[in-house]
Amino acid sequence: MERQPAAPPPSLRERNRQRVREQLIEAAVALVSAQGFAATTVDAIAAAAGVGRATFFRYFESKDAAVVVGFYEYRLSRLVEILHAAPAKLAPFDAVTWAIEQLGAEAERQLPFIELQARLLAASPSLHAKALEFQASYENAIADAITGRYRELAPNDLRPRLLAAAVLAMMRIITDYWNDDHRDQNLAQLSRAALEHLGQGFGKVRPPSLPSGGS
Repeated sequence: MERQPAAPPPSLRERNRQRVREQLIEAAVALVSAQGFAATTVDAIAAAAGVGRATFFRYFESKDAAVVVGFYEYRLSRLVEILHAAPAKLAPFDAVTWAIEQLGAEAERQLPFIELQARLLAASPSLHAKALEFQASYENAIADAITGRYRELAPNDLRPRLLAAAVLAMMRIITDYWNDDHRDQNLAQLSRAALEHLGQGFGKVRPPSLPSGGS
């Protein structure tokens, strides 16, 4: 596929909010890993992140949300954002591929954080179940982001949701595999290989015709 320009970066305000969110998530995961989920309090998470209790609750409704929802929220919400920014000429699957490549480039600096959280979720079935529940909540958002890239789509056409579900499953499986004693492998390369397999089916869908002068 032809290389496309990078997605627009988030604004300064968005970056600052994301920095605080990441500090809270990192503090939550580190504390839970060190002393267990039950012994970790919201006050301790906020203190470790260098913010107040009120600031914590502006970002998360509970410590569960900081550990579980926070683990997926940034990457999944960013994926949806990038999908909306993908070049209009890209077909549904090509747009997904482009978006995941953009997301993978951003995630390089987060590898130690991804590893720590993956270990935590693997050790707690209840937290893992909550993570899957949250991940499933993004299926419709991803499907909505690619729906307009199909030429014709009947109300009962499940292709956008099928592609969204496949992408979410791929991201989860790749992360689990990478964390299961395969951290010497490159996450971005694993994602590309998985996308190639998915593309054998989903990649045959063509984008709708663009109006003259469209890009």
